Amino acid sequence: MQTRRRSFLLAICPTDFDWRDRGAVTNVKDQGSCGSCWSFSATGALEGAHYLATGELVSLSEQQLVDCDHECDPEEYGACDSGCSGGLMNNAFEYALKSGGLEREEDYPYTGTDRGACKFDKSKVAASVSNFSVVSLDEDQIAANLVKHGPLSVAINAVFMQTYIGGVSCPYICSKHQDHGVLLVGYGASGYAPIRLKEKPFWIIKNSWGENWGQNGYYKICRARNICGVDSMVSTVAAIHTTAQ
Repeated sequence: MQTRRRSFLLAICPTDFDWRDRGAVTNVKDQGSCGSCWSFSATGALEGAHYLATGELVSLSEQQLVDCDHECDPEEYGACDSGCSGGLMNNAFEYALKSGGLEREEDYPYTGTDRGACKFDKSKVAASVSNFSVVSLDEDQIAANLVKHGPLSVAINAVFMQTYIGGVSCPYICSKHQDHGVLLVGYGASGYAPIRLKEKPFWIIKNSWGENWGQNGYYKICRARNICGVDSMVSTVAAIHTTAQ
């Protein structure tokens, strides 16, 4: 049964896939010195979901999440969204579901600080969450969800991202303790991994450290064995159509 399911998933997923080529990904952003990576991962996933639901690509407000979102994970004591001190993407989706949605970046611009009061204006909501869910740890399932539902929110151990300059990052040893939220936008069947001196399959990750980091703001990491915990905390979100302009 496992072999048949894997064969089916491989049949419906193309060999290479990239949501950037399909119009579902906004420009790379920069979180600055604020520990708000979780908010950029969440907005990126909702931006993609909104595009799939409406055909409109809108840059959404991370600052709204930083200022207004204080949701907590009901299953993990103390795991609450705390602005520049960190947060979780699923908490952010829960906040967006309860609040009615997120404003556009231009209406609630990013400041990179968490000392401001919440200025959310529900009349300016540009994208709303209809539901969200956690994706299986299985890499074929992750790929299938990516293709079907749009860019996915992902947590990762960022230790090897600190020195990344290009190619496929494929460390031999990397802790699966996640400390950074990013956006999974695609995958490839074969890319050169300098440390392995060979071609390896990879995930394509959108980061929030500006376009001058990595490969124009993107990171490629080996797609095998849950390297750096990249397969351990993956979420998909669906959007509903709004009439906000």
